[in-house]
Amino acid sequence: MGVAKKHMRIVATTFAVALALGTLTACGEASPGSDAGNGEYPDLSLAESKAPAQLLRNTAVTRIPADVVLNVGTDTDGSVACLSESEDPEGTIRRWDSSVDVNLKLVEAKNADAIVDEVIKSFTEGGWMSQAITGSKADNQAHLLTNGTSSAASVSTSQLRIEAVISGDKTTAYVHIDSLGPCVVTEGADSAEVKDLGKL
Repeated sequence: MGVAKKHMRIVATTFAVALALGTLTACGEASPGSDAGNGEYPDLSLAESKAPAQLLRNTAVTRIPADVVLNVGTDTDGSVACLSESEDPEGTIRRWDSSVDVNLKLVEAKNADAIVDEVIKSFTEGGWMSQAITGSKADNQAHLLTNGTSSAASVSTSQLRIEAVISGDKTTAYVHIDSLGPCVVTEGADSAEVKDLGKL
């Protein structure tokens, strides 16, 4: 019971953090004269958006049953531009990207899609929206999860991309989890904050 209660507290905290990010009143402003200023962004720093994105990634990992996991790969963290170079030449509008691959046991490779479906279900039952998107390969499908407070296209909310990646002979598989924080206003891709935190 103690472990179960602790897990529920962690999940509840994760939802609260993600929900707060999605419902913050947008009051960040981009640099004067920049096309990026046409959008509205949460009043958060990039550093403040980092930990919630990582927590959301880690929570998604825990939704995969431990008995099907071979190992968890090295996580990747850094900020990415939210807009195209023509829209935001200085890379002012950025979001935190935190990802990891969870390798499945060989005997579970054939069940990778079903395992991902159960992870998706655990989020949608908590109020998240799921949208099918193109995966890492054109013929593969991934899922984009967005908290239920705004549209899936909103830049002011946290998102999860989850994909089952299965080898051609279906003998190996892994689950790719990519947690994206909200788009926030920074001082640009070459600023000290962005460089110190890291960028992808």
